Amino acid sequence: MRIAVITPYFKEPLEQLRLCHESVAAQTQADVTHFMVADGHPRAEIDSWPVRHLTLPWNHGDYGDTPRAVAAMSASSQGFDAIAFLDADNWYDPDHLATLVRLQAETKAHIVTATRRLIRPDGSVLAVCKQSNGVDFCDMNCFFITRPAFAAIGAWAFKDPRASIVDDYVLWGLIRNSNAKLAHSAEPTVNYRTMWAMTYIEHGEEPPPGSRCMLRSPDEPYPKMFDYWTARRMHEAGLELT
Repeated sequence: MRIAVITPYFKEPLEQLRLCHESVAAQTQADVTHFMVADGHPRAEIDSWPVRHLTLPWNHGDYGDTPRAVAAMSASSQGFDAIAFLDADNWYDPDHLATLVRLQAETKAHIVTATRRLIRPDGSVLAVCKQSNGVDFCDMNCFFITRPAFAAIGAWAFKDPRASIVDDYVLWGLIRNSNAKLAHSAEPTVNYRTMWAMTYIEHGEEPPPGSRCMLRSPDEPYPKMFDYWTARRMHEAGLELT
């Protein structure tokens, strides 16, 4: 099975990009290719890495969705059998893809979802995520999509641009409403660096500096992103905090 792992990047620190890539390179699963896609700010250093480095000439401002879609189309046209996504500030355990490939072979699922750990900014583990469970939701970093289900990525790519802020919810909704057979791995193999303030509050911790929230106005179909302290003040004025 030929697997494409797709990572969009913008202005993340090089050390984060390197950790992300090294986790893909360290996969025990064979025949894995890492696509790294610059969203308007290419890093010349990546040209020497063993990746397929795609560069877009400007930033699209859609949380990496255009780079993901472009690389997914490229991977599909090159005959890859499965696509996974990995954000630039996150990383996989070495057995992540092997675990999902094994489960896919056992279940014949079209899409396998993984479990993620929630990681603090300092790299320590906050908790195992219960929200991204393959039933209620699946985070973008936890998808393993095989070729029979690639059409879901195509439909997702042409969503309302305003929906990019909730892109993984949109993709999950499309998948849940499709005929795709699903399977979920309960073993946490994705490391997700979280800056969502509500995640820390739910686990009894003070949100770290730079943490953020989404707020939705009653007359708007999609939320918008704010830093946590600004969001708190706006929430007190009546907006919904998520």
